[in-house]
Amino acid sequence: MKYLNILAILIIGVSISLISSCKKDDTGPQYTESVMLIDSITYPDTVAFGGKLPIQFYGVIGDGCDYFSRFEEVELDETDPANTFKIRIYRKTEEGVNCTEQVKYLEDAIINLTGMAAGNFYIKVVQPNGSFLEGLVFIEE
Repeated sequence: MKYLNILAILIIGVSISLISSCKKDDTGPQYTESVMLIDSITYPDTVAFGGKLPIQFYGVIGDGCDYFSRFEEVELDETDPANTFKIRIYRKTEEGVNCTEQVKYLEDAIINLTGMAAGNFYIKVVQPNGSFLEGLVFIEE
């Protein structure tokens, strides 16, 4: 009887360890995210107060494994004028797959801003090396 109890405990222990080690991998593709290099931006020189400011971003996303990921507004620091929009743009790269060499370009990446104060409005796009691509729009009163 004593051996049956020990055997039952061993079977239960082995069963639990087998169940916990059989983890289903349903996470899908794995991606690495990085800041994109933005080649240029387009926007109007002047916008009426209360109007929309469309900003379009251009750049190379990468090859067949690279995809646009997201926009991220960046917090201003003490060197930035108060009327500044600072942004970082990310791409994601699929890991562990064969990629095509076809170059992908950032297309239709437009942000429409509203609520800017009158006067000079500054645009700062953070680049991968920490520098900025900058623009200036005048917001009419």
